[in-house]
Amino acid sequence: MSRRSFVAHRNELRGAGISARQINSWVRNGRLIRILQSTYALGRDIETCDAAWRAATLAAGEGSALIARSACEKWGLVTSPEGVPTRIQVGSPVGQSRKLRGKSPAMRRVEVTVAQRFFEPGEIVVKDGVPLVNPVLALIEFAASESDRAIRFAFLEACRLKLLRRSDLEYCHVRVAGRRGATTLRRYLALWVPELGRVRSVLEGWFLLVWHGRMLAEPQLSNSMPQVNVKVHGVEVDFYWPEFGLVLETDGEAFHGGSVQKQIDLKKEQHLLAFGLTVLRTTFREFARDPEGVVDRVLDHQIRGVS
Repeated sequence: MSRRSFVAHRNELRGAGISARQINSWVRNGRLIRILQSTYALGRDIETCDAAWRAATLAAGEGSALIARSACEKWGLVTSPEGVPTRIQVGSPVGQSRKLRGKSPAMRRVEVTVAQRFFEPGEIVVKDGVPLVNPVLALIEFAASESDRAIRFAFLEACRLKLLRRSDLEYCHVRVAGRRGATTLRRYLALWVPELGRVRSVLEGWFLLVWHGRMLAEPQLSNSMPQVNVKVHGVEVDFYWPEFGLVLETDGEAFHGGSVQKQIDLKKEQHLLAFGLTVLRTTFREFARDPEGVVDRVLDHQIRGVS
């Protein structure tokens, strides 16, 4: 039984030498709590996502793993639920596609969707005791049922967390073929650049996607990728084009909305201006409203800077 999540399948208990009669007795006296089909918690009901996720993969059968949104939640590509999740997605090579319902008080509202999946070697990893598909396959499965906005967010989080690298792109293109969501995900894969591995927010990553997309669409423009999160004259900036003496700061509302942070931003901007640099700013709200307009503003300053 897992020391980390305190859950086990009936077969694990039998393999440890515990008889069926003893298991049933422990269930009656509360030593074991049935949380899913043939899956038990030791001594107390489960309280965490990890315990629920592990229980779901055990109940689905040998070789099972989290897939799609559940795997993305575990990898940190999308926001994970607080406490026990109500929906869990599992891929399993055992049996047919099916749904499992939670049986304990903590799991009563939980629905486990088990999809038939056959995994290639190396596609399943174990993280904190929970088997799940690798980040790339998690993203592919996620793209099959999510919106463009959600796919972009998860893709950029995978880049920010350094879970998606150049070496993964070919594998991702092959595995996404013929799946729902392939068109959307491939569009983002085509825009991948190494600089995405240096972003610290989804907003920074989103700007890079739009910027690189414009460079590809209009080859006559200077195909100049900015330096990302680098120090310039002793202060760190989000984007820097040294050949144009240009800085772009992307202000996420949550991090730049307070008066103290605004004072810090203003002081940094004055410092950079003193060295003759041009400093542009955009907020998440402004960029989300008109991404191409923000890119146009940067390009306009570059053109004026060299004219």
